[in-house]
Amino acid sequence: MKGDLITGIIATIFSIFYLSQTYSIKIFGGADAIADARTIPKIWGIGLLVLSIMLIIRSLYKMYKNKKEISINNNRKVIDKIKNKREVVYTFLLLIFYAILMEPLGFVLSSILYVFFQIWVLTPIDKRDSKMKFISGGLSIVFSIGLYYLFTEYFMVLLPAGILDF
Repeated sequence: MKGDLITGIIATIFSIFYLSQTYSIKIFGGADAIADARTIPKIWGIGLLVLSIMLIIRSLYKMYKNKKEISINNNRKVIDKIKNKREVVYTFLLLIFYAILMEPLGFVLSSILYVFFQIWVLTPIDKRDSKMKFISGGLSIVFSIGLYYLFTEYFMVLLPAGILDF
């Protein structure tokens, strides 16, 4: 319950930051598209914000229902819970690096790196081998190029080209 509360608070803070950054995405005029470059990031940000608020409310309701109180003396337990949820911490770090690398590397390269490392983080440690690296590398390449093609050709959204200059 406390773990859900902490995760919800961190996700809420991150989603607010993420949503605020969507307004810095440049919109190019002239395209008669249903969605612009800000649409999908805003949908993801709003979705994350709604889900994280729901997680906070659910956690507080369970704590109220079980009549448990939050204690400041349990800081060590909180740190241990964060360590046990390494996937969540690494995912937030990967998302931050993804956002930072988007402009210099471009959508395709930064997405390939993000998807590859995200698969690596979510794969159990005992399952990480050369076959898994090959599969995740292939998935990240196909997924990233496919999304780039979908967004630029069908949704008419201009994505950062980066050093590849697509």
